[in-house]
Amino acid sequence: MTTETLRQHWSEGKTSYNIFLTIPSPWTAELITHSGWETFTIDMQHGLMTFDTTLAMLQAAAPTGATPFIRLPWNDPAITMKVLDAGAAGVICPMINTAEDVERFVAACYYPPMGYRSFGPIRAKHYTEGNYFAEANDQVLTFAMIETADAVANLEKIAAVRGLDGLFIGPFDLSVSLGLDRIADFADPGLNEVFQRVLERCAEHDLFSGVFTTKVEDAKKVAEMGFNLVTCGDDSSILEQAVKGRRKALG
Repeated sequence: MTTETLRQHWSEGKTSYNIFLTIPSPWTAELITHSGWETFTIDMQHGLMTFDTTLAMLQAAAPTGATPFIRLPWNDPAITMKVLDAGAAGVICPMINTAEDVERFVAACYYPPMGYRSFGPIRAKHYTEGNYFAEANDQVLTFAMIETADAVANLEKIAAVRGLDGLFIGPFDLSVSLGLDRIADFADPGLNEVFQRVLERCAEHDLFSGVFTTKVEDAKKVAEMGFNLVTCGDDSSILEQAVKGRRKALG
């Protein structure tokens, strides 16, 4: 699925499901993306992969047609540019707190005059039929993570930054930062209030909305709420749950 197709899909109010990859393995990337996920995210923040492994995972998943996102390890222009050159269709930046953080992030994603991305799409250029330089600024998808109390306080200014495509909620860090009693409890009124505020700001500023979940019922809930990009867990957790369940079933 191309980013153009994703944009059209989301603009129609539809949801795309996503899975985070944390295991540093091209084989698991290939296996999981052959399983019907529309999009996937290589998690360079909490996942165990290096850049070399990330590249191999992008290559392994490419034939499946699933759209590749990268969650950056941090708001660092060097790694942002590098993963885009390697072929990431979209980037998700963690720990955004202010509009200035967003400006720094998105500027690294776009070629001049929109930003200051350096030109050198060594692998990315092979996934564009036309002129990559001319088309890249319209193709790249940029998501800022909303996962701190500061980000919630600055939500209006964050959403208004030119060049940002979407807001992506990280409910675990957000719950901790807000001091909620339960972590990532999707029934928590405080967490749901943020969900609604994010959806409202996205509608106001023509942005896409995303959120990380770990449970199928939570993923379905936020999809019904109108979130566009819904992550439903990560490979490590899913593997762990399956292995424990299999062992328990054996008695």
